[in-house]
Amino acid sequence: VLEQLAKIPTQIDELIQQFKFREAQTVMMTLARIGNKYLADTEPWKLQKENPERVETIMNIALQLVSNLAIAAFPFLPRTARKIEALLGAQGLNWQDFGKSDILKPGHTIEEAELLFEKIEDSLIDIQIAKLQEKSKGMEVAAAKEEIVEENGEILPFSESANFEDFLKIDLRVATIIEAEKVPKSKKLLKFKVDTGADIRTVVSGVALHFTPEELIGKQVSLLVNLEPRKIMGIESQGMILFAETPGGKLVRVAPDLEVPQGSKIA
Repeated sequence: VLEQLAKIPTQIDELIQQFKFREAQTVMMTLARIGNKYLADTEPWKLQKENPERVETIMNIALQLVSNLAIAAFPFLPRTARKIEALLGAQGLNWQDFGKSDILKPGHTIEEAELLFEKIEDSLIDIQIAKLQEKSKGMEVAAAKEEIVEENGEILPFSESANFEDFLKIDLRVATIIEAEKVPKSKKLLKFKVDTGADIRTVVSGVALHFTPEELIGKQVSLLVNLEPRKIMGIESQGMILFAETPGGKLVRVAPDLEVPQGSKIA
């Protein structure tokens, strides 16, 4: 166990240096598993009467492992790491001690044990679910607001000026709608599967009041392909289909006059 412990710091250190945080965290959890297995294999609760000195050794090594775990956990769970330190009565552990088997010195007194994590009750889960449902409704309202309807029939004013560098960031491509369907529980949203020539992606648009799904299947459209994905009604939308809006509020599909290859760049 102590040989395994000595190898852990280098493994975590190298992974963090390479920005492989998920893998580093997995190694940290491996240290916790080593400790669990050590106690399960040695079963100190069965040895107390017949071999108390052996139990002392086991508990010492187990506590040294916990001390190391507090150091290993700090980059990922800093508050939990500090809580472990407090339970051990060993505040201020540092990375230079990581991997040592004598962090806690003879005669050291630990504090009374307590649970590190609070149990999540069903009532708290219900509260969080309700919050998520409210957030989902808010996103639907936000998506609906994106549909700009000009009530007085006038042309909308131009947006603020954008520099040429901003314009170059926009990547518009010709794509074909291969599937279309209404989004459940929404009157204004349609979900599309579009073929960009490079991939098939999902796009959600608030155009259900202007088109039926069948009207748009097989049609070419102008697609903003490098728009940051976002979830609308729980569906990740991976782009934006362009539509022109008439002064009367009617939407018209923006597409090339002639059919062109999928993925053709619009410049």
